[in-house]
Amino acid sequence: MEINFPYRRSFIIIFSFFLIACDSNPWEVDLKGQTAELHWQRFELDLFTLGDSGFTQEELEQLQADYPRMLPLYTQAIMRFGALEDPASLQTLEKYTSDQNILELFEAVKSAYPNGSLNSELELIEKGLLRFQHYFPERSIPQLKSMISAFTYSTVVDDSLLVISLDNYLGKDFELYPQAGIPAYKFKYFSREYIVSDALKAWLLTEFQSKEAQNLLEQMVYQGKIIYLLYAFLPEVEEHLLLNYEAEELNWCRDNAAEVWAHFLEMELLFTTENYKIRKYLGDSPFIPGFPEGSPGRVGQWLGYEIVKAYMDRNKGRTLPQLMQMQDANQILQQSKYKPQ
Repeated sequence: MEINFPYRRSFIIIFSFFLIACDSNPWEVDLKGQTAELHWQRFELDLFTLGDSGFTQEELEQLQADYPRMLPLYTQAIMRFGALEDPASLQTLEKYTSDQNILELFEAVKSAYPNGSLNSELELIEKGLLRFQHYFPERSIPQLKSMISAFTYSTVVDDSLLVISLDNYLGKDFELYPQAGIPAYKFKYFSREYIVSDALKAWLLTEFQSKEAQNLLEQMVYQGKIIYLLYAFLPEVEEHLLLNYEAEELNWCRDNAAEVWAHFLEMELLFTTENYKIRKYLGDSPFIPGFPEGSPGRVGQWLGYEIVKAYMDRNKGRTLPQLMQMQDANQILQQSKYKPQ
């Protein structure tokens, strides 16, 4: 079923990346004098500097001492080379760090992000994690590393590590993305401005895993909760970045909110458990089939965020831990009284 949305002209206001929006965020906390032990390390710089002509035993031991958790995570789980105790795995790693295509990618990362160039992003991530720990004091803060993964991942979380793959943030015009077979519609999200929200979202998704979400509404509300936490913890960041959208994509959702919501109700989508329908509205895609031109993918995630925002606006006494503990998505929807105009 196709839906016809009325044509609307939207006016996009361009804000700076570090938007000052603290005054309107009810979850702001005083972070003066507080710091987080992020243990920031540029793993890819050390790996390729040491491995430019193969690893001596001394160099390998140095890497293992400097990256006791990161190195095995990288070689075994991320790149799947195997444990370095196996000579074949070490040989695979050495081929990787001397491969001309990978070295070209490494040089592009080193040029785009020279050492010390990510201080602004690190400051925002630190603030976000401090706010997270303020509201969830029983939870820990991860160590932060960077890497290149040959476009395999943007972020990786493992226990106490949060890893950012900088080769996935080289800008939409980076020449190697098309050659790697990455869908063209994703290029626009491979920009530096998404690093902060992507990193914190990856950590929150592992801290608050969805165990009960089965139908579309439950998964929408779960995703909406995670994005709402980003809104609470990153008040300096523009809202469209929290949703991994461009500004005009978020504007499209806002302009067409009533029609989108009517479509979900008329098609009786909220309680569906059909995987292809859930993927259609929650998964990455260049657009939503059946929606007019300009519709972004992941509209269901945006809609879940709007429902959660409406719920929290109507329940001012609710805390963030109480929100995350509440498992009844239908109750959240009913109490939100969500009805876009």
